[in-house]
Amino acid sequence: MSDLEYSTFQKRPAYRYIRSADRLPSVDEARMADQPVARVKVFDPTGSWTWYIAGYDPETRRAWGFVDGFESEVGTFDMGELCALRGRFGLPVDRDLYWTPRPLFGLLR
Repeated sequence: MSDLEYSTFQKRPAYRYIRSADRLPSVDEARMADQPVARVKVFDPTGSWTWYIAGYDPETRRAWGFVDGFESEVGTFDMGELCALRGRFGLPVDRDLYWTPRPLFGLLR
């Protein structure tokens, strides 16, 4: 299994954010889909931010999906920044290992 995006914090599964096995569509394909699917969920374990990833471009390291933080919005975000992010106590974001993919727009409140 090849990790496309991961944290240098530890080599545990929760810090391997995007894997080739996730088979994420490109950002453009995800945007144009009638029912884009959030296949990956990443969250800040010491805060209130959550990123739901529906599309990914490995060349630019840009992901597309739903971000739920101070504001909730659908758009693109930089995976390099997300991988480098450290919350309280120096902890990185975690991948939700028990997440079941679901329609992205069903997550909007």
